[in-house]
Amino acid sequence: MRSTWLSSWRATALALALLLLAGALRHPGFLSFGTLLDALDDGAVLGLAALGAMVVMSSGGIDLSPGAVVALASISVASLVQSGLPPPLAFALAIGGGALLGGLAGWLIDVLAMPAFIVTLGAMFLARGLALAIHVEALPIDAAAWGPWSRVELPLGLDLAACAWLALAGLLALAYRHARTLRNALALGGDERTATYFGVPVRTTRVRVHALGGAFAGLAGVAYTLYTGKGDSTACVGLELDAIAAAVIGGTALRGGEAAVFGTVLGALLLGLLQTLLVFEGVPGAGWTRLVLGLLLLAFVALRRLLAGRVEAGA
Repeated sequence: MRSTWLSSWRATALALALLLLAGALRHPGFLSFGTLLDALDDGAVLGLAALGAMVVMSSGGIDLSPGAVVALASISVASLVQSGLPPPLAFALAIGGGALLGGLAGWLIDVLAMPAFIVTLGAMFLARGLALAIHVEALPIDAAAWGPWSRVELPLGLDLAACAWLALAGLLALAYRHARTLRNALALGGDERTATYFGVPVRTTRVRVHALGGAFAGLAGVAYTLYTGKGDSTACVGLELDAIAAAVIGGTALRGGEAAVFGTVLGALLLGLLQTLLVFEGVPGAGWTRLVLGLLLLAFVALRRLLAGRVEAGA
């Protein structure tokens, strides 16, 4: 059981460095400050969702609902702001709704002893259905109260969502070292029976962890709305798989018991810059992006297994 800020990320950092080097050699403008800044701004939605996926995975669970929760949060914010609600209150309601849905999923997983895959799949359909019920199509925000929020830029030109992503990653890394719930989550992911023996409150921990994952998905929905200026009930289909991939590439174990916060941030950046490089290369469509992502994910999983085997052999 371990929480990592500066470990389990070296392979991800190396892959990111090689990608930047390859891009710079082929396209001189690829390694510019503007490109890197855009990668942070563009990656905020995936980055926030990946942190939520990492939290759930660290407890030994999995969540298939983040993409739908992002869509629900974004269309909720757009609808609420358009109806006259102040944007900060709309943000809070969207994030709270994500946390409520995640917490409910965690409770059902524990109480009914149901597989997380099935419960969170149901949560995905529920969130997507609610989003479509609010508004079937994309809903641009043109309310007067939205104007100041659509133009927020912080130091270095970063968007508000990107700054929130990086700041929350730092806070989450600290929380894994000091917050009891997240330490319990690591214990639960490491060995549930042993964690129960040592007094870890399994149900409470599972509910809180899934609620936190849902809150991050809700926040990703807010980031999507800030970035695009609209809500969209059909957005982010498949984002949950990208979020899981970013966490795994960053060093978080699918089996649980490990959380690699810094690695997850790098994993999200790696996926974003990979798509950017393919655009520079003129590769059409999303098919090649998915192909490269799949190969990359398999390579990182194989590498982790190889390293784990060497450690066991050395022991």
